[in-house]
Amino acid sequence: MKIKSITFKEFNLKLSEPFSYYTATLECLPYEIITIKTDNEIFGFGEAALAWDVTGETQEGALGLFKYIKPLLINHKLNSIEDIKEMMKNIDLNVHENSALKSGIEFALLDVLGKFKNKPVYKLLGGKEKEFVVAQRVFPYKEKHSDDLQQKITLSLQNGAEIIKFKAGENSEIDYQIIEKVVNFFPTIKLVLDVNQGWKNFLNAWPIIKKLEKFKKNILWIEQPIFSSDYEGLAELSKKSEILIMADESCHNLLDLKNLYLNKSVKLINIKLAKCGGILPAMEMVKFCEEKDIKYMLGDMINSPLGTAANLQMATLGNFISYDLTLNNKIESDPTSGLKIDGYKFYIPQTSGIGVSLKN
Repeated sequence: MKIKSITFKEFNLKLSEPFSYYTATLECLPYEIITIKTDNEIFGFGEAALAWDVTGETQEGALGLFKYIKPLLINHKLNSIEDIKEMMKNIDLNVHENSALKSGIEFALLDVLGKFKNKPVYKLLGGKEKEFVVAQRVFPYKEKHSDDLQQKITLSLQNGAEIIKFKAGENSEIDYQIIEKVVNFFPTIKLVLDVNQGWKNFLNAWPIIKKLEKFKKNILWIEQPIFSSDYEGLAELSKKSEILIMADESCHNLLDLKNLYLNKSVKLINIKLAKCGGILPAMEMVKFCEEKDIKYMLGDMINSPLGTAANLQMATLGNFISYDLTLNNKIESDPTSGLKIDGYKFYIPQTSGIGVSLKN
């Protein structure tokens, strides 16, 4: 079969309430829906989770690139994973960066191929049989400070959450006080602090992390405590800290991962499909991590179920230690149907393609 048409359509993902972290407060996410149609009338869909503060992408920029990307796909054969790899390499050659847009295009291509082969994407790629994965429970700034935090954590744990993540960075002393209260009430709780670069540099971050080592039995890791470009600072923190340090904004793709490894900067990374360009590049990162004994989790950018379905396909393709996935109650504008979620259990789609369908 051959690609007959491709369209980019603005999709504004509205959140049920604002989501705040160190670098942004999100209310409505300006994304793109990618649609690919083949000559045998198969439609494939992908979500491009454009994030100006992470990948530097906007809707306007993505739409502007359409005229350059469209000719690289129209009339191209699409019968195998190798065909998809060839198209994505050609896009990489002609369009620099724009990893989230590329991931959405790749998702749509994989969706088409899965439907053509009548298989879920993960089976096309040799993924493991897995019924479901369990997502972290993420508390943004506002929820973290709520009076009923204890009740919300209790409910989250009862609904199956195994890891509680707090967005941190705006006030280290208040962060410490919250962690202290939470650990006192939930002595065996598993916590993650996601700082999103908020502690800026080693000199600021080290005293905070040293103080938090009091809770090292509860804090599994601290995510991106300092500026993304500060590999030396990350290396020093990783060397000194008794709590694992994770790279997120510092690690977009395989090249970043190799540089982090060479600089001995981290032993733990956050892989996000929108940061690296899709499932196929993420598989290369997983392979490198397995070879170099680096642990890794699967993150997300806040997605509709279309993007979450792609993440769930990826979840079968590695030994991820944890998962960030978007609960349906976090969004108002769900354009899809077909994804199964029970509490914090996200079930791997078993239908052909990515695993969800778009509503009319």
